[in-house]
Amino acid sequence: MQFKSLTNRKDIDLIPYINYHFEQYPEDKLYIGTDSQNVGNYSVYGVVLVLHRNNRGGHVLFTTIKLPRIHDKHVRLWQEVEYSVDLAEYLKSMNIKAPEFIDIDFNIDPKYASNSLLLSAMGYVRGMGYEVRAKPDSLVASYVADIVCR
Repeated sequence: MQFKSLTNRKDIDLIPYINYHFEQYPEDKLYIGTDSQNVGNYSVYGVVLVLHRNNRGGHVLFTTIKLPRIHDKHVRLWQEVEYSVDLAEYLKSMNIKAPEFIDIDFNIDPKYASNSLLLSAMGYVRGMGYEVRAKPDSLVASYVADIVCR
């Protein structure tokens, strides 16, 4: 996956970029989230990595993935979770510190379709060894990733 900086939309080399960032700001936290939208004939995923400095803002890195339209909402939503976990696992394999949270864009309110996958998704993420947050607390997936997948 080719990542870009949200600030200037320039391509970055992810691992050296993150390593340099944490050398400069070792106290910063890392968050991962993914959202998706069906747009025309495509399903577009926004995979986001946020480097967050306590009460001083964040730095957003992202990639978008465009696939032929996925008509089954549950399949599309589950893929969001897999992209986030895959990114966390990749970073782990490159000796990058674990994300503070993986944010999933699933709602705790049963009236939303994503709720039917909530417990499974949370169990999967936790089973892979990561902390997880869902709506309304999943700011990375719910807001930042939503912006880049539109």
